[in-house]
Amino acid sequence: MAINIQKIKSRKVLFYLTLGLFCLFLSCLCTNYDFDLFARLIVGERFIEHGILPFKDFLSYTPTHPWYDHEWGSGVVFYLLVKHLNAIGLLLFQALMMFLTAFFVIQTQKLQKHAYPASLTFMAIFLVIYLRLNPALVRCQLFSFLFFAFFLYVLEGTRRGKFKNLIWLLPPVVIFWNNVHGGVVSGLGLIAMYFAGAILEKKPWKKYLGALILSGLLLVINPYGIKYLDFLFSAATKQRKYVVEWWPFYAARHILYYLPPSIFAAFGFICSFLRKKKPDITKTIILVVTLYMGLAHVKLLSLSVIAAASLCYNDIASLFTRYKKVLRKLEKSIYASIIVLAFLIPLFSPLAARADFTKFPLYEIEFLKINNIKGNMVVPFGMGSYASYKLYPDNLIYMDGRYEEVYNDKEFLTLRDFELVEPNWKDILKNYPTEILMPTRGSAAYAALTKEPEWIHIFDGRLCGIFIKKGQEKFSYFEPEYDIDYYRDTMFKHGDFTDD
Repeated sequence: MAINIQKIKSRKVLFYLTLGLFCLFLSCLCTNYDFDLFARLIVGERFIEHGILPFKDFLSYTPTHPWYDHEWGSGVVFYLLVKHLNAIGLLLFQALMMFLTAFFVIQTQKLQKHAYPASLTFMAIFLVIYLRLNPALVRCQLFSFLFFAFFLYVLEGTRRGKFKNLIWLLPPVVIFWNNVHGGVVSGLGLIAMYFAGAILEKKPWKKYLGALILSGLLLVINPYGIKYLDFLFSAATKQRKYVVEWWPFYAARHILYYLPPSIFAAFGFICSFLRKKKPDITKTIILVVTLYMGLAHVKLLSLSVIAAASLCYNDIASLFTRYKKVLRKLEKSIYASIIVLAFLIPLFSPLAARADFTKFPLYEIEFLKINNIKGNMVVPFGMGSYASYKLYPDNLIYMDGRYEEVYNDKEFLTLRDFELVEPNWKDILKNYPTEILMPTRGSAAYAALTKEPEWIHIFDGRLCGIFIKKGQEKFSYFEPEYDIDYYRDTMFKHGDFTDD
């Protein structure tokens, strides 16, 4: 029977086109930006417009340590996107990163023995789970997830004898990865897992060791030099028990939300284990390690899902071979559904910036700005970078989400005690020169401040209240704009970051 090459190519084009449309649709569902996006934009602008890469903090008034920004390269990318394409640039970038990650997952699936054809149904499930794990539009770890999928593809192809020298592409990629996100350690870990697997399976291992050593040496190629390695190690091993995305999946706050992706990753491992009479040692190492890390820290669960989707697709697909006719109909319906969804994309206003008063203190920051209320301010931990983006240099913040990059544990714990109104909650007021407090409405700190005669309550926004020191309440009171379209138009207008 003659093989219709043109028909196969057409199906492949349709497959990837539909997959791309689905990635674009899912990106439109991301209604919020990550809190730290604005800190990244600040760094990107200083580097691109002024040739400055911060080595010390200039946004806060608290004691800090040298600034080792492991995400500075991401800031450059994000700033260029906003500068030239505005909000649509970030959305397209999110869709592209999702698509490329899915692409390398599919390529790794094809490397398996007797590989099943790629399934749009399976990849749609994978992408929905991926979005659930990464609901904020544009985060630096998108680079890590993409490069992890790429490393997995190259290493798996090398192990199976498909690639002879492609493994030597990994060390140069490490240079870029290392300068956009600290998740580069997951790439080194993946090489180490393939090295360990080769040793245990008594297969050639020197190329893995060589790639691992060379990749490790190339980590010094960064703006901070060899000192950065100490920071990278400490950041990778730091216990962040007060940062919820580093909590385990079984924490009461997480278990229901993260149960589906956890089941997906665990199901892939179980299918792989049950299908093989003789276990694949390398594959087992990767699945066990990534699953353990993902369950221990939900921020890393995406790596486990990527590993399971890449390496266990054949094992999962083999369970459904008896339902071929049903699956073909389902696959066709998925194609049709995604194409229909593509026509709905304009309804999500992809051209508009994501301005959400339930996440960002839009009205509160605007109130401070239009009333020219200057001074050092304490805002909730996650909202600090947005406050800096809008108010610097007139207002310095106590702390933002940069945490271990810049701040000391002492200041972080002092802020926690203030927000929870612990017995020593006033230490933040006694030990740090603060003029403005902006606690979340309904919080313990908000309630406590209403009873403090030294602090005057001047405004309530949708998210936070604003308190200033007694004696400083003389200002012209202007109400902020309440039209959300105003904030969509001005989301990326900011302060002046040229001062050192």
